[in-house]
Amino acid sequence: MARLNKLRIYNMAISVPQSVFDKYFEVIDSTFTIFGVTCQLVYIDKVEKKVEAFDNIPSNNSINPHRRVNADHNRGGVTYIEVEKTEDITLKVYWDRRSWVKVSQDILVPDNAIQTICFAKDLPKILRANELIVHKGVSDIIEMRFKRSGECYPMGLQQSKYFGCFWERA
Repeated sequence: MARLNKLRIYNMAISVPQSVFDKYFEVIDSTFTIFGVTCQLVYIDKVEKKVEAFDNIPSNNSINPHRRVNADHNRGGVTYIEVEKTEDITLKVYWDRRSWVKVSQDILVPDNAIQTICFAKDLPKILRANELIVHKGVSDIIEMRFKRSGECYPMGLQQSKYFGCFWERA
């Protein structure tokens, strides 16, 4: 009979009130204000019409003109140029591997990698971005650019409001 009671206790479902989750999310959201860093997402706009005329005849007589670094492109009589745009975002940035939120036992990321935590609402922006400039406040001293390393993953209770991501030095 005592064994039967123990089995019933283990099979009993636990109901957690929504107020517990609300308080958890409130506390975690406040850590973005306290520990968050303003970073910049870097996007490369596909193409933008350039006003002045441009021809594809190289200015130097090279046997490999296609190897020249030039962002201008001429397509069907219309000239385009690639433009880099930035957008501010607040992230929690972890520089030290010992401070990383553990995802699995075998995390393989390159040296000088960082981990960031963001809101789920910001995930589409992060997935669209080409690079991340970390810590906008010190960008006039040093600009640290990173590119995403692997896929972003859900974090926290219910795994629906926060995402983590690893970044490697660009």
